[in-house]
Amino acid sequence: SASKNQLPQKSESPKKSLLEKTCDLLRNFSEYMDVVVSVARKTDGRHWADLFSAAGRSTEMFEECFQRRWYRTAACYILVIAKLEGPAVSQYCALRLLQATLDESLYELAGELVRFLLRSGRDFENANTDSEKLSPRFMGYLLFRSPYKRQSSDLKSNSMKELSPHINSVMNILESHASYLMSGKELSKLVAFVKGTQFDLVEYLQRERQGSARLENFASALELIGEKLQMDTLQSRLDAEFLLAHMCSVKFKEWIVVLATLLRRAEVILV
Repeated sequence: SASKNQLPQKSESPKKSLLEKTCDLLRNFSEYMDVVVSVARKTDGRHWADLFSAAGRSTEMFEECFQRRWYRTAACYILVIAKLEGPAVSQYCALRLLQATLDESLYELAGELVRFLLRSGRDFENANTDSEKLSPRFMGYLLFRSPYKRQSSDLKSNSMKELSPHINSVMNILESHASYLMSGKELSKLVAFVKGTQFDLVEYLQRERQGSARLENFASALELIGEKLQMDTLQSRLDAEFLLAHMCSVKFKEWIVVLATLLRRAEVILV
């Protein structure tokens, strides 16, 4: 009969595109995550949806980098996430990454994330999420260093009024880390943290004079800080000078005496 002569129909799987085949091949290499985000940097943001439909979801790729502690690569995915998943998701990822980089003392990368969070937060609040603002050239927020003067003024101006939620989150993370370093007298890390993130140390010291920055006992503080700073190295002496200048600016006498003693700066103590 006619029905017996009919051949069974095979469901044909859709053919993979060249992009999908390329991604399948690259997945065999450990550099896959770096290669994909590098391609994204050189591609117009309007094509990112096609790229990541073949390469993998941007949030999942970020998460894998995060879990593997590939923090520099993870940071590069944040703008892609902002474009494809929305600003709320990218802000959440950036805040998680900021905390992780601080925990690992990666202060230059932390500073780049702070700058991104502040600038992107303003952009997103103003609904300026057009493709031009999220084009590959804006990867520079995360990949290249630039002067922080504008960012620093943003933080100072916002300290005089109610902070917006995203800036408040950033400041809470930074202040918590500053308190952790100050309480443990990790002063070289504190200097690197302040320089890397442009954290307002003067304002912090004024507020924490009787808190985490307080020195209980001169003799024990002198011994502990001397051990932490290791004053026989040039970098440690430069760090101590940096801190001394800030302590002098807020007239923090206990710290001035300790640091000036370690630096053998008698003229500072006698002022």
